[in-house]
Amino acid sequence: MHRFFLSWDKPACCAVAERLLAVEMDFYKHAVLVPTRESGRQLREFLTASCPEKAVFPPHVLPADQFIQPEEEEDEATRLEELAAWMQSLGDAPHRLYPRLFPKRMPDDFSSLLDMAAALQTLSHSMLNHGVTCGQAADACSGMDERWPDLSRLFSRCSGHLDGWQLRNRTESLLHAAAPSHLASTLLETGGQIIVACVPDIPRPLKHALRHAEEQGIPVQIWVHAPEEERDTFDDWGCPRPEIWAERAIPIREEQIRVTPGPGRLAAETCRIIAQTAESGKTDVALGVCDPDMNVALDARLRSYGWGLYNPEGRPFAGTGIMDLLRHLLLAVEENGKARPVFNLMRSSLLCASLDIRDQQYCCASLDRVRQKFLPETEEYLLKRLRTDHPGAIPSVCKILEWRDRMKEPRRLGERLLAWYPALAAAYGADTEAAETFHSCISGLARLQKKSGLFSAPATALQLLMRCLHAARVKNGRKEHAVLDALGWMELHFRPEKNLIVTGLNEGIVPEGGMADQFMPEPLRESLGMDSFSRKKARDSFLLTALIHSREREGSLFFVLSRTSSRNDPLTPSSLLMRCADEELPRRVELLFRECSAPEPPLPYRRGGWHIQPAEGWKTATDITAMAPGYRNPWKEREKAFSPTTLKNFLACPMRFWVREALHLNADEFQPDKEDMAANELGTMLHDVLEQFCRLHPSLEDGMTTASLQREIGEILDETFTRQYGSRPLMPLLLQKRSMEQRLNVYAEQHLEDLRNGWTCIAFEQSVENWRLGDFSLRFRIDRIDRHADGSLRVIDYKTGKTDSCEKKHLGTMKRPDALPLLSPALHPYTRRQKNGKAVHFRWKDLQLPLYVLWAMEEYCGRPTAAYYALPANPLDIGISEWDTLHDPQPGCDMCALESARSWILELMRLIREGRGLITAEELGWDTPSYDVFKDLVSSSHETLQDLLGLNITPPLPF
Repeated sequence: MHRFFLSWDKPACCAVAERLLAVEMDFYKHAVLVPTRESGRQLREFLTASCPEKAVFPPHVLPADQFIQPEEEEDEATRLEELAAWMQSLGDAPHRLYPRLFPKRMPDDFSSLLDMAAALQTLSHSMLNHGVTCGQAADACSGMDERWPDLSRLFSRCSGHLDGWQLRNRTESLLHAAAPSHLASTLLETGGQIIVACVPDIPRPLKHALRHAEEQGIPVQIWVHAPEEERDTFDDWGCPRPEIWAERAIPIREEQIRVTPGPGRLAAETCRIIAQTAESGKTDVALGVCDPDMNVALDARLRSYGWGLYNPEGRPFAGTGIMDLLRHLLLAVEENGKARPVFNLMRSSLLCASLDIRDQQYCCASLDRVRQKFLPETEEYLLKRLRTDHPGAIPSVCKILEWRDRMKEPRRLGERLLAWYPALAAAYGADTEAAETFHSCISGLARLQKKSGLFSAPATALQLLMRCLHAARVKNGRKEHAVLDALGWMELHFRPEKNLIVTGLNEGIVPEGGMADQFMPEPLRESLGMDSFSRKKARDSFLLTALIHSREREGSLFFVLSRTSSRNDPLTPSSLLMRCADEELPRRVELLFRECSAPEPPLPYRRGGWHIQPAEGWKTATDITAMAPGYRNPWKEREKAFSPTTLKNFLACPMRFWVREALHLNADEFQPDKEDMAANELGTMLHDVLEQFCRLHPSLEDGMTTASLQREIGEILDETFTRQYGSRPLMPLLLQKRSMEQRLNVYAEQHLEDLRNGWTCIAFEQSVENWRLGDFSLRFRIDRIDRHADGSLRVIDYKTGKTDSCEKKHLGTMKRPDALPLLSPALHPYTRRQKNGKAVHFRWKDLQLPLYVLWAMEEYCGRPTAAYYALPANPLDIGISEWDTLHDPQPGCDMCALESARSWILELMRLIREGRGLITAEELGWDTPSYDVFKDLVSSSHETLQDLLGLNITPPLPF
């Protein structure tokens, strides 16, 4: 076995390719082992590019770990079957079977046992990948760790279960690893060699296979990416010696290190370096992403420049549509008969495509409407509401339920999933790797259920399947726009590009680990020759040193770090970056840990790829049609009626009112996890109950008692509630119902008292349509109108929450009375004078009750009063709050409140009809609205809101 040192004055891929080309042109007969699959692809491409004028037959290039992988056979246990064997070996009470391994009682739920089985499976794979047996581990820690005899019994029981199922444990064949027979035969026939090209970490099974190949007569060469003078720092296999490399200084220059406050700034700095490199004429740039957490920020930033990012390592299977569907299926199995799983299953586009459901959008919209309005707890009630309100969705929903029921059959989940797989594969399209990974696992599940009869319950079988799939990764298809690869740490060493940017070089990632292992502590790993932290530190120290030297003469190398993660957790720079001379260490630490302040985030409409430019003349626009030419003002039409809500929204902020109208934004938010009534829905139900109750008892009758009224109003509530939410509602709804019962009991008591005091209800939920006030039409609904025995009237509006007095609810103080003419010179503050003679200016925030009173004066004559009937959750706060001073001029007032309200109503309707009022609440000195529909779209600055309206935005706004 011969070592050859390639020098590190150029990237490893270039050095290996040049050595192969320099030796001989028939290198196609050799087998070249490289660190990773991506390294192999790079080497083949580089060899082809190095000989543009002639055909090149590359050598047989394969990753080092695949060299010792045994060929698949039909009776080999899949990962799922292995995991099932570990589950069976643990039993129901592991602390009794293995008391030294589990001295304390373990949680005996299926999920906890499954996690422990997965941890043991990972341990077994790690040991066998390094050629370590339980016996060797037990001998190495003899007298120090009493757990290994139990672990040995556990390993034996696992193998026994697989033998009982007539399955072969594939990983155990690694203990006797050898070169693949067909490859060895080819090499012997052609006189080829095995070249281990710059592999910095060679496990024991690979060493055994290489020795075996030499014994067969196949020459083996070890190529090391380092100069000849570094010979003594590597062992016979070309691996860096931990005792030397673990503490060796690394020649990093401070100007190569860039520290940023977060992932967003890291991505921006990375793009800046790439742009600078490209401007200087250097187009061969590679990007290393050591911390996968940085991928999202980097991809988003690169896309804004029209570039794309490709991750050769793929993505976790846990993030695929198949895994989401399995989670929803598990929920459907566990919550049998509940409505919630139906919503989730219908949202799976993968399931709908596989079942040929073509109206998924309509069905989801129908289910959402039913969910928001009726909050069904049971599947039965959900289907009942669908048949009544959205019958068109029933066929597709029934297809979903039939599929779920097939999967719920005991002992047949694997078989049913296999039968469904062809439809799934057809629906999945181009992403065949995810589908194939899924097929492999469900095949193992079907075979396991058939051979052993275990995991017959669909829920446990699903959990086993999902746990097995969770660790899998799926290779991404390369997108056309992807111009850069997001390379992991182990991929960087073999890249041929001369300009390299390394991001996310954080402790715990490079070097990897440093965390205590519950089964394999560091001293044991060291003694067994496994991948201990010191070996990883030495390996990564060498790789980093090689990266620096290979770009020293030609090219560039930058390290871009983030102080925080995407979840704002603090990150620590890799200790490798602090391997410098003692006199440089204080300055290096200061550089790596200095305070970084994040700049103000850009305005939302300036993020991403929008091309924005101020529209001509937007600042001087006098109406909404000048600012948004495509918008049609509906109030310009004379028949369009105004409502109190329209006026209230305009008074909250005129500019926000127009933007909401022009952008067609709806302030009502869809709540996907809604489990109880929203405040307005609870109010609507109380209104319905009170209307029915008052119609039954508008006036005093003989024999009326508080108890009888409370009983009647409770019956009305029961009937209304059941009609809306069914006989088995959600628990939060029952709590809300109980709250309504308490409120209505107090209301019934107060209603009887009002009737005894001479009041009679003369109108309930009075609908007013096309009432004319001046030149304008209005429509609204009044909750209740009462007449007293003396002829006086009062107009009542129900409020289900605790509310201020009528006056405080409708009037607000003005910070800038002089700014009101900016909205309209015809609007005047409602002014009062205090006892000290100082004037206090008010503006109208709401005009609901004055509008009701103006209508009632015309309809019933006289001077009706206005009142709020508060029905909050606290029974002590329930009662009527009247506005007695609405008609009466107050001392020091220029006019009465009702006259001021009437002038404001008329002027506001004129402004809305003309499309005027392009001014914000902040500019008028009014309070910012408590609910702002633009809170996620723009910042709180009023200039931002105006700027948004005045910009030409691509893609265009919907008007």
